[in-house]
Amino acid sequence: MKKFSFELEQILKLRQFQQEQAQIELGKAVSEEARIQDGLNTLALQHSQVKKEISGSKDFFSISQGQKYFSFLKLQEERLLEDLANAKIVTESKRQLFKEALQKTESLKKLKEQKLKEHRQLEEKEDDDNVDDIVTSSYGTEKE
Repeated sequence: MKKFSFELEQILKLRQFQQEQAQIELGKAVSEEARIQDGLNTLALQHSQVKKEISGSKDFFSISQGQKYFSFLKLQEERLLEDLANAKIVTESKRQLFKEALQKTESLKKLKEQKLKEHRQLEEKEDDDNVDDIVTSSYGTEKE
């Protein structure tokens, strides 16, 4: 019997490549989201440090500078929160694309496994038929 050949092998390879690319894009989106979150964490840390520094101060200039810095941090935080919201939207869309690519790949893999199973069953049947033919022909020649 001929060697097993899956007719859709090239399509399966293409789908696997697309799945890998979607996974890479999802990883980039998640990484960007984490980077923005790290920026927010840094801002929170800076805010608490400045708050500690000016909490006991009676110097008007340092309190004024601290308040200006708080305003600056607030603006940065708002920008980063907006960026984070956008990044979450992008991440979710990339996650959906990856999920779709994974489903397409898995369906082709299942089809390939099914075809391989059918091929093996057909091979077994042919082998059984050949053995039956050999046994039948040798049994028939022994009687003569």
